[in-house]
Amino acid sequence: MKARRRRSRRLGTVRNQRGLTMIEIMVSVVVLAIVIAPMFDAFVRGRVMVAHRGEERVALRLVERKVEQLLQAGGAASGVDTDITSTNMVAGTHPTSSAITLITRGDLDTSNDVIGDLTWDVTSVTWTDAAGTWDDATYKHVVTKLAWPRGAHRDSVWVTTIIN
Repeated sequence: MKARRRRSRRLGTVRNQRGLTMIEIMVSVVVLAIVIAPMFDAFVRGRVMVAHRGEERVALRLVERKVEQLLQAGGAASGVDTDITSTNMVAGTHPTSSAITLITRGDLDTSNDVIGDLTWDVTSVTWTDAAGTWDDATYKHVVTKLAWPRGAHRDSVWVTTIIN
């Protein structure tokens, strides 16, 4: 009789372990999901941030290149002001058509490209010496800016310089 009781106790224990094992698996899956979901979100956010920083680097390089062109042209430059190839330094905002491609996605569909607006604002500035110890100096204060994407600017970079 004692053997039967031991046997039934063992069977009861086995049954409880099976049920407990199923609960453990379910809890493990839930805990794993709770741990993996934020990690997945962090990877996605990291990828978006890397892409965004890449756009910023490209935009800043394009602005720097434009500033170099304007410095080389000098403060007296004028001329046709139809697109971003212009080096017009007359006071005002330039050019009339400011579209520039930041990033090409590598396919034939240009609607996938990241396009921005490259502009430069020119303001004439004159420094005078009230004491008359030096001659008046006239310079151009230039703010070169690139904002993207076109039509709904969410980001921009700019460089300010003084050109003689």
